[in-house]
Amino acid sequence: MNKLKRTRLIILIIMALLLLGLAASARSIEEYYIKSQLDPQIELQASIKNMATVDSYRYKLTSCFTVAERKEVISRVEGEKSGANTHIKGEMVNTAVDIYYIDRTIYNYDAFSKKWLVIESDTNKSEELLISELNPLSNFRFKQIAAVEKLRFEEVDGVECLVVGCRPSIESQLLESLWKSFEYRLWLDYKERMVKKAALTAVNKKAPDTSLNVMVEFSDWNQKIDIRPPDTSDGKKN
Repeated sequence: MNKLKRTRLIILIIMALLLLGLAASARSIEEYYIKSQLDPQIELQASIKNMATVDSYRYKLTSCFTVAERKEVISRVEGEKSGANTHIKGEMVNTAVDIYYIDRTIYNYDAFSKKWLVIESDTNKSEELLISELNPLSNFRFKQIAAVEKLRFEEVDGVECLVVGCRPSIESQLLESLWKSFEYRLWLDYKERMVKKAALTAVNKKAPDTSLNVMVEFSDWNQKIDIRPPDTSDGKKN
Protein backbone atom coordinates (compact mmCIF):
# COMPACT_ATOMS: atom_id res chain seq x y z
CA MET A 1 0.00 0.00 0.00
CA ASN A 2 1.50 3.31 -1.08
CA LYS A 3 1.71 6.33 1.18
CA LEU A 4 -1.25 8.15 -0.44
CA LYS A 5 -3.60 5.19 -0.05
CA ARG A 6 -2.46 4.68 3.53
CA THR A 7 -3.15 8.36 4.31
CA ARG A 8 -6.64 8.15 2.78
CA LEU A 9 -7.40 5.02 4.80
CA ILE A 10 -6.28 6.69 8.01
CA ILE A 11 -8.47 9.72 7.24
CA LEU A 12 -11.49 7.46 6.55
CA ILE A 13 -10.95 5.59 9.81
CA ILE A 14 -10.69 8.86 11.76
CA MET A 15 -13.87 10.16 10.12
CA ALA A 16 -15.72 6.92 10.90
CA LEU A 17 -14.62 7.07 14.53
CA LEU A 18 -15.69 10.70 14.76
CA LEU A 19 -19.12 9.85 13.32
CA LEU A 20 -19.52 6.95 15.75
CA GLY A 21 -18.50 9.21 18.61
CA LEU A 22 -20.99 11.86 17.54
CA ALA A 23 -23.76 9.26 17.24
CA ALA A 24 -22.98 7.86 20.69
CA SER A 25 -22.85 11.35 22.12
CA ALA A 26 -26.22 12.20 20.55
CA ARG A 27 -27.75 9.04 22.03
CA SER A 28 -26.32 9.89 25.45
CA ILE A 29 -27.70 13.43 25.27
CA GLU A 30 -31.12 12.12 24.20
CA GLU A 31 -31.12 9.53 26.99
CA TYR A 32 -30.11 12.16 29.54
CA TYR A 33 -32.88 14.46 28.36
CA ILE A 34 -35.51 11.70 28.57
CA LYS A 35 -34.40 10.75 32.08
CA SER A 36 -34.32 14.37 33.25
CA GLN A 37 -37.93 14.85 32.13
CA LEU A 38 -39.34 11.86 34.04
CA ASP A 39 -41.89 12.94 36.65
CA PRO A 40 -41.73 10.42 39.56
CA GLN A 41 -45.40 10.89 40.46
CA ILE A 42 -46.59 10.25 36.89
CA GLU A 43 -44.22 7.31 36.33
CA LEU A 44 -45.20 5.70 39.64
CA GLN A 45 -48.93 6.03 39.00
CA ALA A 46 -48.60 4.66 35.46
CA SER A 47 -46.42 1.72 36.51
CA ILE A 48 -48.74 0.69 39.36
CA LYS A 49 -51.75 0.96 37.06
CA ASN A 50 -50.03 -1.20 34.42
CA MET A 51 -49.01 -3.83 36.99
CA ALA A 52 -52.66 -4.16 38.05
CA THR A 53 -53.58 -5.22 34.51
CA VAL A 54 -50.85 -7.86 34.16
CA ASP A 55 -52.31 -11.35 33.75
CA SER A 56 -49.14 -13.34 34.44
CA TYR A 57 -45.68 -12.82 35.89
CA ARG A 58 -42.89 -14.43 37.91
CA TYR A 59 -41.44 -13.03 41.11
CA LYS A 60 -38.94 -13.45 43.93
CA LEU A 61 -40.03 -12.33 47.38
CA THR A 62 -38.19 -12.00 50.68
CA SER A 63 -39.83 -10.79 53.87
CA CYS A 64 -38.33 -10.37 57.32
CA PHE A 65 -38.79 -8.81 60.74
CA THR A 66 -36.17 -6.66 62.37
CA VAL A 67 -36.52 -6.86 66.16
CA ALA A 68 -34.20 -4.61 68.17
CA GLU A 69 -31.74 -4.61 65.21
CA ARG A 70 -31.86 -8.41 64.90
CA LYS A 71 -33.13 -9.59 61.52
CA GLU A 72 -35.36 -12.68 61.27
CA VAL A 73 -36.32 -14.01 57.84
CA ILE A 74 -40.02 -14.86 57.53
CA SER A 75 -40.03 -16.09 53.95
CA ARG A 76 -37.87 -16.42 50.89
CA VAL A 77 -39.83 -17.74 47.91
CA GLU A 78 -39.99 -17.77 44.14
CA GLY A 79 -43.42 -17.65 42.59
CA GLU A 80 -45.35 -17.52 39.36
CA LYS A 81 -48.88 -16.30 38.63
CA SER A 82 -51.18 -16.88 35.70
CA GLY A 83 -54.62 -15.36 36.08
CA ALA A 84 -55.96 -16.41 39.48
CA ASN A 85 -53.57 -19.37 39.71
CA THR A 86 -50.36 -19.20 41.72
CA HIS A 87 -47.43 -21.47 42.53
CA ILE A 88 -44.71 -20.69 45.07
CA LYS A 89 -41.69 -22.64 46.22
CA GLY A 90 -39.08 -21.80 48.82
CA GLU A 91 -38.98 -21.36 52.57
CA MET A 92 -41.35 -19.86 55.12
CA VAL A 93 -40.57 -19.67 58.85
CA ASN A 94 -37.60 -22.04 58.37
CA THR A 95 -39.83 -24.62 56.67
CA ALA A 96 -39.66 -25.68 53.02
CA VAL A 97 -42.87 -24.87 51.14
CA ASP A 98 -44.36 -25.87 47.81
CA ILE A 99 -47.84 -24.43 47.42
CA TYR A 100 -50.32 -24.17 44.54
CA TYR A 101 -53.42 -21.99 44.63
CA ILE A 102 -55.74 -23.03 41.78
CA ASP A 103 -59.49 -22.51 41.36
CA ARG A 104 -59.95 -21.55 45.02
CA THR A 105 -58.12 -24.72 46.11
CA ILE A 106 -54.79 -24.82 47.96
CA TYR A 107 -52.37 -27.70 47.35
CA ASN A 108 -49.72 -27.70 50.06
CA TYR A 109 -46.92 -30.24 50.11
CA ASP A 110 -46.31 -31.45 53.66
CA ALA A 111 -42.61 -32.26 53.96
CA PHE A 112 -43.19 -34.32 57.13
CA SER A 113 -45.82 -36.71 55.76
CA LYS A 114 -44.44 -36.30 52.23
CA LYS A 115 -47.96 -35.89 50.89
CA TRP A 116 -50.03 -33.18 49.25
CA LEU A 117 -52.64 -31.58 51.48
CA VAL A 118 -55.68 -30.30 49.60
CA ILE A 119 -57.67 -27.45 51.16
CA GLU A 120 -60.93 -26.42 49.50
CA SER A 121 -62.37 -22.92 49.84
CA ASP A 122 -66.05 -22.04 49.70
CA THR A 123 -65.47 -18.31 49.21
CA ASN A 124 -65.24 -16.35 45.99
CA LYS A 125 -63.07 -13.75 47.72
CA SER A 126 -59.73 -15.36 47.05
CA GLU A 127 -58.00 -12.27 48.46
CA GLU A 128 -59.07 -13.41 51.94
CA LEU A 129 -56.92 -16.50 51.52
CA LEU A 130 -53.97 -14.99 49.73
CA ILE A 131 -51.02 -14.04 51.87
CA SER A 132 -48.24 -11.76 50.73
CA GLU A 133 -46.19 -14.64 49.35
CA LEU A 134 -49.08 -15.78 47.12
CA ASN A 135 -50.14 -12.34 45.99
CA PRO A 136 -47.22 -9.89 46.16
CA LEU A 137 -49.08 -7.10 44.37
CA SER A 138 -51.50 -6.88 47.29
CA ASN A 139 -48.71 -5.08 49.17
CA PHE A 140 -48.60 -2.35 46.54
CA ARG A 141 -52.21 -1.20 46.32
CA PHE A 142 -52.44 2.37 47.52
CA LYS A 143 -55.31 4.64 48.53
CA GLN A 144 -53.20 7.78 48.34
CA ILE A 145 -49.53 8.40 47.66
CA ALA A 146 -47.58 11.11 49.46
CA ALA A 147 -43.96 12.29 49.59
CA VAL A 148 -43.06 10.93 46.15
CA GLU A 149 -39.44 11.60 45.30
CA LYS A 150 -37.06 10.76 42.49
CA LEU A 151 -34.07 9.07 44.12
CA ARG A 152 -31.73 7.83 41.40
CA PHE A 153 -31.34 5.47 38.42
CA GLU A 154 -30.24 1.89 38.99
CA GLU A 155 -30.04 -1.30 36.92
CA VAL A 156 -32.10 -4.37 37.83
CA ASP A 157 -31.39 -7.50 35.75
CA GLY A 158 -29.80 -5.35 33.06
CA VAL A 159 -32.75 -2.94 32.90
CA GLU A 160 -32.16 0.68 33.87
CA CYS A 161 -34.83 1.73 36.35
CA LEU A 162 -36.00 4.96 37.92
CA VAL A 163 -35.92 4.51 41.70
CA VAL A 164 -38.81 6.28 43.42
CA GLY A 165 -39.54 6.63 47.13
CA CYS A 166 -42.97 7.34 48.62
CA ARG A 167 -45.11 7.16 51.76
CA PRO A 168 -48.58 5.93 50.78
CA SER A 169 -51.72 4.96 52.64
CA ILE A 170 -52.42 1.34 51.72
CA GLU A 171 -55.51 -0.71 50.93
CA SER A 172 -54.47 -3.91 52.75
CA GLN A 173 -56.51 -4.09 55.96
CA LEU A 174 -54.26 -6.87 57.25
CA LEU A 175 -51.12 -4.77 56.93
CA GLU A 176 -52.81 -1.65 58.25
CA SER A 177 -54.12 -3.43 61.35
CA LEU A 178 -50.61 -4.42 62.45
CA TRP A 179 -48.23 -1.86 60.97
CA LYS A 180 -47.75 1.89 60.53
CA SER A 181 -45.30 4.41 59.01
CA PHE A 182 -45.17 2.67 55.63
CA GLU A 183 -42.28 3.64 53.40
CA TYR A 184 -41.89 2.29 49.88
CA ARG A 185 -39.11 2.22 47.34
CA LEU A 186 -39.91 1.14 43.79
CA TRP A 187 -37.62 0.45 40.84
CA LEU A 188 -39.60 1.43 37.74
CA ASP A 189 -38.80 0.20 34.25
CA TYR A 190 -39.60 3.65 32.88
CA LYS A 191 -39.51 2.51 29.25
CA GLU A 192 -42.12 -0.21 29.79
CA ARG A 193 -43.74 1.66 32.70
CA MET A 194 -43.75 -1.43 34.91
CA VAL A 195 -42.51 -2.16 38.44
CA LYS A 196 -39.30 -4.17 38.22
CA LYS A 197 -38.56 -4.28 41.94
CA ALA A 198 -40.23 -2.95 45.07
CA ALA A 199 -39.50 -2.76 48.78
CA LEU A 200 -41.54 -1.71 51.77
CA THR A 201 -40.74 -1.06 55.41
CA ALA A 202 -43.19 -0.51 58.25
CA VAL A 203 -43.17 -0.23 62.04
CA ASN A 204 -45.21 -2.46 64.32
CA LYS A 205 -48.03 -0.55 66.02
CA LYS A 206 -47.56 -2.26 69.39
CA ALA A 207 -43.79 -2.74 69.32
CA PRO A 208 -41.95 0.27 67.83
CA ASP A 209 -38.63 -1.58 67.89
CA THR A 210 -40.04 -4.18 65.46
CA SER A 211 -40.14 -3.42 61.75
CA LEU A 212 -41.34 -5.29 58.67
CA ASN A 213 -39.28 -5.47 55.47
CA VAL A 214 -40.56 -6.91 52.20
CA MET A 215 -38.60 -7.03 48.95
CA VAL A 216 -40.03 -8.39 45.69
CA GLU A 217 -38.68 -8.56 42.13
CA PHE A 218 -40.93 -9.07 39.09
CA SER A 219 -40.21 -10.54 35.67
CA ASP A 220 -41.84 -12.18 32.62
CA TRP A 221 -44.87 -9.89 32.57
CA ASN A 222 -47.72 -11.28 30.45
CA GLN A 223 -45.64 -14.27 29.33
CA LYS A 224 -47.29 -17.66 28.88
CA ILE A 225 -47.08 -19.43 32.25
CA ASP A 226 -48.79 -22.80 32.62
CA ILE A 227 -49.74 -23.58 36.22
CA ARG A 228 -51.45 -26.91 36.79
CA PRO A 229 -52.37 -28.66 40.06
CA PRO A 230 -49.94 -31.36 41.23
CA ASP A 231 -50.82 -35.03 40.89
CA THR A 232 -52.36 -35.93 44.26
CA SER A 233 -53.73 -39.35 43.26
CA ASP A 234 -51.34 -41.18 45.61
CA GLY A 235 -50.78 -38.19 47.89
CA LYS A 236 -47.06 -38.21 47.15
CA LYS A 237 -44.92 -35.66 45.39
CA ASN A 238 -43.74 -36.60 41.91
